[in-house]
Amino acid sequence: MDELELPKTEKIKKLTQVMEKIKENGNLLGVLFAYRDGGLIAENFKEKIEFDNFTSMCASVLESAIGLSQTMGDRKATKIVAELGTQTIVITECDEKTFLVFDLNYESNFNVILDKMEDYIRKLVFLY
Repeated sequence: MDELELPKTEKIKKLTQVMEKIKENGNLLGVLFAYRDGGLIAENFKEKIEFDNFTSMCASVLESAIGLSQTMGDRKATKIVAELGTQTIVITECDEKTFLVFDLNYESNFNVILDKMEDYIRKLVFLY
């Protein structure tokens, strides 16, 4: 049985495993996978926050950055970085429907995530 034939509960389980691996490998505070319209698909955050509101705000920031990139000559927005005191939020587009959010701090090793970003995105998009 390939991944496309898996029941939804099994896909969610695999999606959660990929997100946990991302979080552990980069020593991140959290990772979130969402629709570009602001709908939450899955999250794995150390800190529990109002995810509906947070996800919608991140989607809005992503869409604004994409609009800005088009205004600047149709350049592609790849990552949006917001430094928030001791934490940093990184938003990255996965495909035309989804995006990822990473929550990191000074102890995180985001370069490890960047090295495998395309692979992680492919796995997440494939599962969802």
